[in-house]
Amino acid sequence: MLLRGHSRVSLLLNAITFKNNSVINCVPEVHTKLGKIRGYYKKSAYGRTFSAFEGIPYAKPPIGDLRFEAPQPVSSWSTTLNATTLYVCKQVKSLYSILERYHYDQEDCLYLNVYVASEQPSENDNLDVIVNIHGGSFTYGDGYMSSPNYILDRDVVFVNFNYRLGILGFLSTEDEILPGNNGLKDQQLALKWVQAHIKQFGGNPKSVTLMGNSAGGASVHFHYFSPGSEGLFHRGISLSGNVLMPWAIQEGALEKARKVATLLNCTYQKTNDMVDCLKVVPVDEIILKTAAFHVATNYSFVPFAPVVEVKSENSFITRHPYKLLEEGEINHVPWLTCITSDEGVFFTALLSSMLEEIDRNWNELSQFVLDYAYVVHDGDKRDVAQKIKSFYFQSGDLQDKFHKYGKLIGDRYFNVGFEIASLMQAKLSKSPVYAGLYSFSASKCFAKVIGWNLKGVLHGDDFLLIHGSPFETYPHNTKPDQLMTNSLLDILTSFASDGNPRTKQVIWEPVTTDTFRYLLIRDVDNMNMTMEDKFSPREFWENLDIMENDKVMLTRDEF
Repeated sequence: MLLRGHSRVSLLLNAITFKNNSVINCVPEVHTKLGKIRGYYKKSAYGRTFSAFEGIPYAKPPIGDLRFEAPQPVSSWSTTLNATTLYVCKQVKSLYSILERYHYDQEDCLYLNVYVASEQPSENDNLDVIVNIHGGSFTYGDGYMSSPNYILDRDVVFVNFNYRLGILGFLSTEDEILPGNNGLKDQQLALKWVQAHIKQFGGNPKSVTLMGNSAGGASVHFHYFSPGSEGLFHRGISLSGNVLMPWAIQEGALEKARKVATLLNCTYQKTNDMVDCLKVVPVDEIILKTAAFHVATNYSFVPFAPVVEVKSENSFITRHPYKLLEEGEINHVPWLTCITSDEGVFFTALLSSMLEEIDRNWNELSQFVLDYAYVVHDGDKRDVAQKIKSFYFQSGDLQDKFHKYGKLIGDRYFNVGFEIASLMQAKLSKSPVYAGLYSFSASKCFAKVIGWNLKGVLHGDDFLLIHGSPFETYPHNTKPDQLMTNSLLDILTSFASDGNPRTKQVIWEPVTTDTFRYLLIRDVDNMNMTMEDKFSPREFWENLDIMENDKVMLTRDEF
C-alpha cells in the first residue's frame, strides 16, 4: 500500500541528490539476509540528506489465523523490496486520525522504518542505534509519530516501527490460549530484527538504545523485565511512562475479553471457540463495536494494556513487574526516565466536558477516571473515593478545579509511579538510573498544536522538541526551542553512545538510594540537579486500600 502518491513523489524527488557538487543518480540500497532493500533520500530539519527505508516487514501479517497470535518472523524475499511506504495499524479514531496516512490503517501493519545518517550506508559505519517505541495509550499511533527529522542531524541509525494496538494487540483471556501481550511481543520481535539486520544499515547491534514516550516509555521499561528481551538492547529511555504507573498494567482482562466477545456475537464459555470466532470477525467491525471501551467514564484511559501472563512458551512477562523489581530480577542496563511538570493537564483537558458529571457521581466514576476499579475491593471504593476527594479538592471556582484535577491526575497517573520506579531501580539495578523533570515552556507545544489554550508543560512536550509535531512537516521553532532541541539531542545521543547523559551545560548525575535526585530542566541555561525527600504525595497513595505495587494482587478471585 502506497500513501496515495506520497511515496512515489518522495522517491522521485529524492532519487537525485547532490554531494560535493556531483549528482548521484541512485537511491540507497542494502543487502540483508532477508533480501535486498531499496530506500530513498530525505532531508532533515536542518538540511542534512539521509537514507530512509520505510515499510520493511519484520513479521508475517497478523491476519486470519495469525490474528491474536504471537508474531512470527517474516520470510525472506527474492526481489528487491522498495521501502518507501509508511504503514499504520488498525485502531480507533483519535487526534491522529486527521493525518492522511491514518486514512489507510490496516491489520497487516507489522513494519519498521530505518533512517541512516549516511547517503551510502555501510556495514563499517558502526553507528549507535536508537529504536523508538511509539506511545498512544497502547491504543493509538504509529511508528512515524517519532519523526527522524531532528535526530538525523546527528550521526545515528534511527528505527521506529508499528506494533498491534488495542484489542488486536492486548486482548487477553488470562490463559495459555490467549495470554495477551501480543503488542509487546511484536516489539520484541522488532528488536530481534534489529539485532539480526541493523549492521547492514551501518548500525552497531551492540549499541542499541530503546526510547519511548507515554505508553512507549512504559513499553521500554517492560523490556527490562522480560527475559526474552535480554541482550536485545543496551540502554533505555522512558519519557512519561513506566511499568509502575497504574495504567501500564491491565486489570480485569478476562472480564473485558468476555465483553468483547459478547459485543461481537461470539460465545466465551470456551476460549478456543471464542478466539476462533473473533478471528473471522471483520476488523472494522471489531473497532466499531468496541468503541465503548474508550469512554473514560466507562473504563480507564487505557482499557487494553500489558498483562501478567500465565507461563507459556511465548510468554513475555509472568510476574508483576513490581515484584520482579523488588527482587532485582531485571535486565541490568542504564535507564533514563523523565516526566513533565504538568503531566495531568493534558488528560484533564480530554475530560473537560465531563468534569461536572464526574463531580456529581464522584464515588462511582472516580474509579474509572483514576484507574482503580479493578484494584480496590468493592466495599472499600467509597472510602477510597472520599479520601482522594478530601485530599485534592477544597472549595474553589471551576478554573481552580481544573488545575486541581490536573494535579490529581498527574500524581495518580505519572508522578508517584515515576518516583517509586526511579528509587527502586536505582537501589536494585547494577546499572545507573537517571531521573529528570522537564519544565521548559516551548513556543511550540502540544496544547498549541492541537489548538488548546492551556498553561503548563504538558504530557509529550519534551517528545515534541525531540521529534517534531506529527501534525506538521517541520515545526517552525523559535531560537529558544531550537536550542532546547539541541540540548535534548545532546542528552539523547550521549546516553546512546556510552550510557552517560550530558549536555554542554550539565552532567546528569544518577539517582541515589538515600534521596530522590533528579535533573530539573527549566531552560537550556537553567538545568540543575535537585534533591527532594518528597517529590510526590507517595505516602498518601500508598496508604490507600489500592491493591497495587507492594499490595499487588495476582488475580481478581480475592474480591
